[in-house]
Amino acid sequence: MRLLKLAFAASSLMTAAPLSAQMGNFRIDTARTVIRDNSGNVVGEGFEVRMEGSFESRHDKLKSQKVAYFSNNIDLTPREAERFWPVYNEYNNRRETISQERNKILRRLSNVENMENDKDIKAVLDNYTASFEKETELFRQYYQKFSEILPPKKVVRLYITEEQFKQMLLRSIRYQ
Repeated sequence: MRLLKLAFAASSLMTAAPLSAQMGNFRIDTARTVIRDNSGNVVGEGFEVRMEGSFESRHDKLKSQKVAYFSNNIDLTPREAERFWPVYNEYNNRRETISQERNKILRRLSNVENMENDKDIKAVLDNYTASFEKETELFRQYYQKFSEILPPKKVVRLYITEEQFKQMLLRSIRYQ
């Protein structure tokens, strides 16, 4: 069973009782856990989530947890959420596409020893650099879109929440 620990600051999750559910070939078990910093100081509470099942079911569960985490931390009103989520999902899908393209390029670069000439290597490096430019342009475009939907403070919260969620996932993988 793969263990994925997720810490949620959402007060609604903090008061929830431990949960165990079976959905087809997917099982979820949660238990209250204490979050500590590198020095061992308690910095909060969260939940340990054990996910078992197919990649798709775990991915869907993670997406729903991300939505809950973002909604709580950004403090979206119902009207904002209605307008925000379709735009954010589009942004996230486009960003994932760029990331997948970059990973393919990295796999090609990892085989640099097998490349015949510098021209081929340079072409792959140019594609790698271009992927960052695409990502930067995407960030600019969606910054404008998010600014049309959310007030500036909530746009800032969005970026902070994205980084916090990513760090939380990385920590959960590191401590498995």
